Parts: sequence; C-alpha cells; structure tokens
Amino acid sequence: MTGSIEEPHPFFVLTLDERVDLYADVLAITGKPSSANREQAADLKRVVFEGVRTAVKQGIPRSSVAIWVDGDLGESVLLRAKAMSIGTSASPGSGLETVKHLFVDYIGIQLSFDPDSPLNTREQLLKQLDVLSGSNREGSIQLIIELDSTPTAAQIDNFGNSMKARANLLLKSIEQFQDAGVNSGLWAFDPKGIESYIPTLAAQAHIDGRQSKVLLSTSNDFLTRNFNELNADEKHITRLAARTHGVDGLLIGPGAYYHQLVDLNKGRIARDEAILSIANHLINMSELFEKSRAASPVF
Repeated sequence: MTGSIEEPHPFFVLTLDERVDLYADVLAITGKPSSANREQAADLKRVVFEGVRTAVKQGIPRSSVAIWVDGDLGESVLLRAKAMSIGTSASPGSGLETVKHLFVDYIGIQLSFDPDSPLNTREQLLKQLDVLSGSNREGSIQLIIELDSTPTAAQIDNFGNSMKARANLLLKSIEQFQDAGVNSGLWAFDPKGIESYIPTLAAQAHIDGRQSKVLLSTSNDFLTRNFNELNADEKHITRLAARTHGVDGLLIGPGAYYHQLVDLNKGRIARDEAILSIANHLINMSELFEKSRAASPVF
C-alpha cells in the first residue's frame, strides 16, 4: 500500500530554511548581521510559525503539517512546533549531532543529482546519504529528499528534450538511492514540465511496499506577489498533487510567506495581519487540495 492510501489527509511541509536570505531580502541588512539582526530574523521565522499554528487552529490537522527550518535561526520554531506535536525538519548544515539534539522528525536535504555522473562521485554521495539514512533509522529521524536533476546537452539529445531527460534522470536517481539503501521518508519534486511523469516517479518511490510520502514542490517563486490568493501556478500544482495517485501533498516554498514578512518589516501591515495572511494561504491550499481530490478520480 502506498502512503497516500494510508494517509487520509494531505501532508504539507512548509519550508522556512535558507531559501530566502532574511537579512538581505527582508531586513535589507548588508555586511555581518549583529546580534539584534539575528533576533529580528529569528522573530520573522516565529511569525511564519504562528501562521502555521493559526492554520492548525482553524482546521488543518496538526498531524498533516510539518515545518522545515534551519537549525540556526529556526531553533525556537522547532522547539515550539515540537511542543505542539507539529512535524519538524531541519537542514543538516550545522551537523547531524546538532540536528539530533533538536529532536526533529526529519532531516531535510535539497539535492541536485546526476545519475550518469562519474561512479566515484556518485558513490561518495550515496555513501554519505546511506550513513545519514542509517543514523536516522537508529534515532527514528527520517529523511526528506527534495530532488532535482539538470540534464546535460548529451542527455537532452539522448531523450529528445530537456523535460523528458529531467524526468528520466529523476527516476533513475530514485532507483540508485534505493539500490544503495538510502531510504527517504519523504520525496519532493518540482513537477513543472514533467507533469505526465509524476505518477511514474510516485510509483518508484513506493516500490516494494515502501512507505515513503511523495510531495510536489510549489510556492517557490516568492518574488511574484501572491499575497492572499493562490497564484495560477500554485493552483495548478495543488490540483495535480491531489489528483495523482501516490502523491500525498505539497512542499510549500517561501511564496506562502515572503511578502507578508516584507510588508510587516516595512510597517505596512501589523503582526497579526501577517500571521493571518500566512495561515489563510495554507488553508486555501489545503481546501483546494481536498476539494480537487474529492471531485476527481485519482490517476
């Protein structure tokens, strides 16, 4: 059985790691941040978490939500989420022992992988991931692997076009990870341009009864303003995820909160307004997902 059959609710992971440079992009700070700047940035992450908490209060099941935060500025967020039984994930940049100390549920990794790269290069990375996967098994911490692959000119020529090449490289990458013993609790992919391949990728993630969840990435374009309503891309990916067998939910990027933080920092909106807007963004995604899954046969 796949994870999507066992999980009645969609699963949402909100990314609050280093995808946005809060110092440069939101606080407009240049140079080395001061202690006060660090506290400002950490507090902005707490605003986003309060948005998640508000969304849970308004009906999103807490068992269906996780937040992926860096272990540096996001430590207080991770501790608050843990206290509320909201899923937690941290990037391993500050070291595995530090991540374990935070008692997170997942270790989140963004990875671009070429399954046709030199064998020694792949073996080294796969060994590192296998060790990480093994450490996770011992500590009951799972992996989130947000996977991508950028095809070379030769690979594009071989498959006929860049999107077909990318889809096949992703599939081959998952197979290599699985063969190397790397077990991921969550796989995430950007579906743009490869929508017709998503069922195949999901099937590979669940092969041989694996209980991995599969998420589609959305809200990564945080420069395009989509303050209170979902933009066309978010709607498309949410519907695609809901209607595709083996896909369990969404990996939600900074587009869900970036402009709220900018406007809050500039005094255009109050803290409560920013929190409510972030919550509404998540609620709108959840409602669209549930509506789309209920209204359409899952393929």
